[in-house]
Amino acid sequence: MQYYIGIDGGGTKTLAYLGNEKKNIIEAIEVGSTNYHSVGIEKVRLELQEIFKFFIESQDITIEKIKGICIGGAGIDCKSDEKAIEKVFRDIGYKNVLQIYNDSVIALVGANGSKRGAILVSGTGSIAFGIDKNGEKHRVGGWGHIIDDAGSGYAIARDGLKKIMESYDGREEDTKIWQSIKDKLNLSHIDELITFIYDTNTKKHDIAKLAPCIIDLYEIDRVANRVIDIAVKDLCSMIDCLAKKMKEEDFSLGLSGSIFLKSEIIRKLFIQEMKKIHSDIRIHLPKENAVMGALALATEEYRGAK
Repeated sequence: MQYYIGIDGGGTKTLAYLGNEKKNIIEAIEVGSTNYHSVGIEKVRLELQEIFKFFIESQDITIEKIKGICIGGAGIDCKSDEKAIEKVFRDIGYKNVLQIYNDSVIALVGANGSKRGAILVSGTGSIAFGIDKNGEKHRVGGWGHIIDDAGSGYAIARDGLKKIMESYDGREEDTKIWQSIKDKLNLSHIDELITFIYDTNTKKHDIAKLAPCIIDLYEIDRVANRVIDIAVKDLCSMIDCLAKKMKEEDFSLGLSGSIFLKSEIIRKLFIQEMKKIHSDIRIHLPKENAVMGALALATEEYRGAK
């Protein structure tokens, strides 16, 4: 039997499937983040080694038996990122066919069932990505949490935290967001929140995990409403720009990422607003998850390389 691996390398966690040429899942494993911009290249190496170790031992195979691998990763945005990740795989000892993409590519394939249409990801970060009828790739957003990630879990949480401090100062009306965050983090005073935010051990995904605290207050708290409305508007703007780049009014748009998949409120608001802008776009939840998209690409690319 020939083996293939599909990997969805997220900013919070990494999911990997071991499959066969028919894209049947044989084994699965979840490890930590493999975004080297956030956790460092050595941490990525350890997580990928754990994936290989688990699959090789569970199936009693050698690394040479793994004929194709596709990884779609958060933070893989340019050739230098691809080279950094490729070096890790080669240093580990993997020598066969390897595909490295931004995670939006594998999410699109999983969501739409092919390299066609568009995907909007809102999870820890955010990105819009599409492949038009001519096979051309188009991207909007996803440029990192310092300057972008609009409409993401990180952006929602960050804006919620900002509103807490503005309310504390008197620059914003009272908000229930503080009580929700306070309970989530087991804090007793506002000073502890600042310590948490600026602690060197607090990472992007730690902030993003607070997004549900704000989302759950929608239609309960006016300040939370404004934070969510801005996030939805930003997500709609991304797809509006993507549609103009693709020059297609009618295309399939899959929604992916933890915010879309776990929050019915965000999905509902986004679809309502998006339909006002582009009524012909067909919006749907993914047919398959992103890691299945990666597994499909791994098997297809191997067959094409033979």
